[in-house]
Amino acid sequence: MPRISPRSTFAVADVRTRRLTFDQLSLFTMLWAGQGLIQLLTYEYFPHDALFGLLLVATLVAIVLPNRALALATMLVLNLAYSWAHLPYQVNHHLLEDCINLILLGALAIGWMRHRRGRADLGIRAATYEAFAGPARGAVVVMYLWSGIAKANNDFFDPMVGCATTLLGTALHAEQSSAIVAWLATPVTAGTLVTEIALGLLLAFRRTRFLAIPIGLLFHLSLAVVPIAAIQAFSYAAVATYALFLSPEVATAASDLVGNSLRRLRRHLVATVASGAVAVGVLVVAVTLASRAIGDDEAFTYARVGLWFLGLVVLIVVYFRSLLAVVRRDGPRAIAVSDPLFTGSPVLWGVTLLVLVNGSLPYLGFKTQTSFTMFSNLWTEDGRTNHWFISPAIQIGDYQGDLVEIIETEDPELAAVADAQHSLTRFEFERILSTKDDISVECSCYGQLRRIQKVDGEFIGYEPQFSYSPFLGRVFSFRSVPDGKVACTQ
Repeated sequence: MPRISPRSTFAVADVRTRRLTFDQLSLFTMLWAGQGLIQLLTYEYFPHDALFGLLLVATLVAIVLPNRALALATMLVLNLAYSWAHLPYQVNHHLLEDCINLILLGALAIGWMRHRRGRADLGIRAATYEAFAGPARGAVVVMYLWSGIAKANNDFFDPMVGCATTLLGTALHAEQSSAIVAWLATPVTAGTLVTEIALGLLLAFRRTRFLAIPIGLLFHLSLAVVPIAAIQAFSYAAVATYALFLSPEVATAASDLVGNSLRRLRRHLVATVASGAVAVGVLVVAVTLASRAIGDDEAFTYARVGLWFLGLVVLIVVYFRSLLAVVRRDGPRAIAVSDPLFTGSPVLWGVTLLVLVNGSLPYLGFKTQTSFTMFSNLWTEDGRTNHWFISPAIQIGDYQGDLVEIIETEDPELAAVADAQHSLTRFEFERILSTKDDISVECSCYGQLRRIQKVDGEFIGYEPQFSYSPFLGRVFSFRSVPDGKVACTQ
């Protein structure tokens, strides 16, 4: 029988705390469901429909019962269904979240089938984690690399529009042209690009993962200082994925810490409930007073940002306490899993390959949204680019050319684009036309000035030859294109 390294995925940590069993899959489930709850509570534009309610309940159940495969599978299925129902309107890290959900759901099916056929040397949960961890780690590595590569462009390093300096100014509550922001702009901008690419490379190789784990945790904590709930939500998602790179010894230490904390809370249940009630009361009073001073919306936003940041600090403290427990006993290299990157189910690596392809699409002439170009200032439209080394000559798709300039319209959506002095890709323009029953727009489009009218769902005096289709509209989406430098957008 082959010798198994104690820091291999196969050496799954298993710690029992009364009724709870924490293995690496349970630990990841708690973290993943927890960050999923943060996503649901962060984005106001998520439709609060029946599917949202079911997903919210399933997510809470998965947090409370992380060792139940059915609870996990239900959450994953509902999450994927909710995302599909509301495509293409996602943010970048939600696409990564969906891919990891799909990998994990496939791994649950593989673990169950192996167990049913009597082919699993390990239990169902261990077999699931074995199939899942490698492809999921690969997806995280790909996300970091594409995100860093996208930032290698002129506008990202422009201190007046670059996202690093824009977010730095937001975090410091300072103007982008202020002395402190100007002084920190270059090191923060270069540091962001280098850190993201370095994290992707360091996490890919087992000998360097022990360096990436603390660097990545601190990097995402520093991002969460920016008082924007969406950035904090991304930090939660990224920090949750770091559980995949931990050795079983760290998982054991974290499980001990969580289990001991749960036991203490049970022993002092009355004090715990009373403390929680007091904390909630203080928060309600603080938000009420702030609402009177600065307005309801801003008070709620700042309260949520503060809570999210505090929760992330607690989570990262748990990570570091668990890491330090192992470092003191076994040395720093023992904190990272010793498996090579390419482990797990080859079938599930197909999803990771899709993540890799997705990140390449802006450079190949396809979609520009949800392709890991978040906060990068990247421009690839209209046969031009601001990227340092990826040329538009490699574009094989014809979805970013022939920009549409809106000249006159009464449609609010198109008027907002015109007011911002932005243009639209032909695909995104056609998406808007296809959703309207009645619209009139004058545009510089399709190689000429023309007026397009649609009445009761029928075009008048115009036969459209659309590149847009409902199916492609679910997987392709494009941002509006500025006339000049690319400002910081998600």
